[in-house]
Formats: sequence, structure tokens, C-alpha cells
Amino acid sequence: MSELRDCSDSELLHLAQGVFDIPSLAAWRAAELKVLRHCAFTSPVLEIGNGCLSSLLLPRTGEGRESLYRRVACRDACRLRFADGVFATVFANCVLEHLPDLNRVLAESRRVLRAGGCLIATVPLNLIERHLWLRTTWYAKWRAGQLQHRHLLEENAWIDALRQVGFASVQATPFLSASLCELWDRVDAPLSVGAGPLTVGRAYRMGWRFLPASGQSRLNLKWQRYFVKALQANPSERPCAVLFQAWAPPPAADAATPQSAT
Repeated sequence: MSELRDCSDSELLHLAQGVFDIPSLAAWRAAELKVLRHCAFTSPVLEIGNGCLSSLLLPRTGEGRESLYRRVACRDACRLRFADGVFATVFANCVLEHLPDLNRVLAESRRVLRAGGCLIATVPLNLIERHLWLRTTWYAKWRAGQLQHRHLLEENAWIDALRQVGFASVQATPFLSASLCELWDRVDAPLSVGAGPLTVGRAYRMGWRFLPASGQSRLNLKWQRYFVKALQANPSERPCAVLFQAWAPPPAADAATPQSAT
């Protein structure tokens, strides 16, 4: 993680492009990397959701790519089959906004955290709808449905939801600026057009794989020039997505605080 802290915005974008071949997704992930690289992922870590970004963030358990996780399981995030207080960190990267029963998932995340443990989560805010490519109600609804966004909340609503399930303190750090959000959507929306798996983005991926390494590098560089200025913009002015760090009560307080029902 320490090497990420010294990376420039262009370098972070380049790293994200090495994992994500869709340019809009790589730009969003680069913005997440920019803020997540300052978080402490204390072991043991439970990750909920996709793990693609984790290869750049989480400490490995041994040697090699396959050693990132000690265990992988397909489970319901509303009913985690773990004992109370067994994890020091729960990590959910752009996952919570997609899950139907948000309160249940948050309560389960709190339950499996040990005293003083931390939930690290990135989520888009409802302000994303004001900074899309087309600023109309129908388009915002269409994109929300396309992206399966079930919970686009205000920052304070997220904080309230976290505190209601027993988190003692919550820190919010914006990471996606309005300008980057609009550029992301200008690229991502056309790539998402299609029926089922047959999308423009899938065709882009197929074409990408047929390019020689030099062609892929040149194309990546063009996308970097397109996104990097917006990646450097201050996300605090009109934040469209936020990193939340929510801490379970420390040992002394935890003993006096009732556990949330799960």
C-alpha cells in the first residue's frame, strides 16, 4: 500500500487500467484508489462484493496472485455465516448501493467486526444524478436502473444508517468530483448500451484484446489524457461519491453498548 501513496494521478489511472479494460470503469477505480490508499486494512479482512480492486489494495497472505484471499465463498451479505467480532476490517467497494436490504447488510457488517474494527466502504451519492451526461429526470432514472443503484442517498443519510446499526463514529471522505462524474458517464453510458451481455462495452473489450500491446498502451494513454485533469479536481466541492470509514465502539464502550439485532 505504501507504494500507492507515492503514485501520481496518471500512475493510479495506469494501475487501474491494468485491471479494468473499460476506460470509464478504470477512471472511477482510479478515483477510489486515490482515497483508499490512505486507509488501514487491518487483518483479518472480510471483503463483501467484487474483489478486482483488492489486488492493488489488500495485503497478501503469502506469495503469488492466488494468495490474496485465504477463503472465498458465495454468501448472502444479509446473513453472514461468521461469529460475532471475528474481523478487524470489513471492506465493501461500490457494493452497498446495489444490495436490496441495506440496513441488514450494515448490521451484519457491524456484528462481525471486533471492538474498534472498521468498515471501509465506497458509495455513490444521490448528487451523481445531477452531474450525468444528460441532466434530465428520465435519463437519471434510466442510468440508475441500468447500474442497479438501489440506494442513492445523501451523505448524512448514509451516516445515520451506519450509526443506527451501532457504529460509534463515521468519517466521510469525498473522492469523485462532479467533473469526473460527467466525463465518466459520457464514456460509460454509450458503452453500456445493448441487450443483456451484448453491449457496446463487450464489443470494445473484444476489440481491445485483439490489439497488440503497443496499441493497447497508446489507447490507454489517450484515455489517461481524457480523464486525468478531472481526476485532479477537488472532489469536496460537489462530491458525487464518498468513502466511509465507520468504527465499531472500542472495547470499553463496546461492553456497555447493546449489540444491534441481526
